[in-house]
Amino acid sequence: MTWRAPDNLRFYIQEARLVSINLNSSQPSVDAALHTLPRRYRKLRAIHPLQLALFNEYCQDWAEDFVPCMSLGEEDEDKETGERFTVPCPPFYQVPSISLARADSLKRLFTLVFASDADDPDHAIFKCITWSQLVDHDDERHCRNAMSIFIQPPWVLSVRDLELFGKRQSVWTANNVEAFAANVYHQFFGSSSTPWHERPTTPHERLWYKLWDCCITRSCPWFVVSTYTHWVFGVFSNGWTAAFVSPVYSHDSHDPSVLQLLLFWLCSAMGLPGALVADLAVTDKSTLTLWAGDD
Repeated sequence: MTWRAPDNLRFYIQEARLVSINLNSSQPSVDAALHTLPRRYRKLRAIHPLQLALFNEYCQDWAEDFVPCMSLGEEDEDKETGERFTVPCPPFYQVPSISLARADSLKRLFTLVFASDADDPDHAIFKCITWSQLVDHDDERHCRNAMSIFIQPPWVLSVRDLELFGKRQSVWTANNVEAFAANVYHQFFGSSSTPWHERPTTPHERLWYKLWDCCITRSCPWFVVSTYTHWVFGVFSNGWTAAFVSPVYSHDSHDPSVLQLLLFWLCSAMGLPGALVADLAVTDKSTLTLWAGDD
């Protein structure tokens, strides 16, 4: 006997796994780089990783408290919208999966989907999807951006790049002493050294530049970075000078699963009961209890 996902939603999101894809010999492309450089207007100064054990525990406890395990009496598919569960969870749930086949198919999908973003020089390797919510303000309903999901293909953004992306680090900006000194020296002494804004940058640095620009443009500090095969969850501080990021999770992660993490992070971004934002004020000088501090 198999269940419908709404018969025990908590168990479903805990056990469901994203479908694996066959990358074959695909490797991260050195030619596919984001077109972003250091700029003076960016305020981001520091990246703080969240503690793996505490983050996992918080996510799991939240699911236990707020995701129902009793039947909701609903079907897997919404008959009005056509939306349905598509992440398989055998043998407990009979949820048909979407076949992703080989990476060649994904490459073709990326090419077709990103063609509509031709104004962005990175449209072929970078996609942003923003989740919005309706909020009441001054007796009117407004649409507020809650969370953005940034997608890059796994053959462009490697696992190593994602790991470096989430490490504790200071962000190289024009306000750094080293950057300021190097730029002044270049201007006044005619040094042949590269100016700060033209220095070589790494993939994870360019990704931070791109994310900061996209998030602040959308007034949306909560974000997810995904290559489908790997996922990272993060949030910018209120002043946009710091970012807090989770460890890297594989598509088939367990305790918590990617579905658990996505639901938890989205509910946190929306300020729903029990989620992260309800308990912790994210500020520029915040010492989050989930933050992997120095001690």
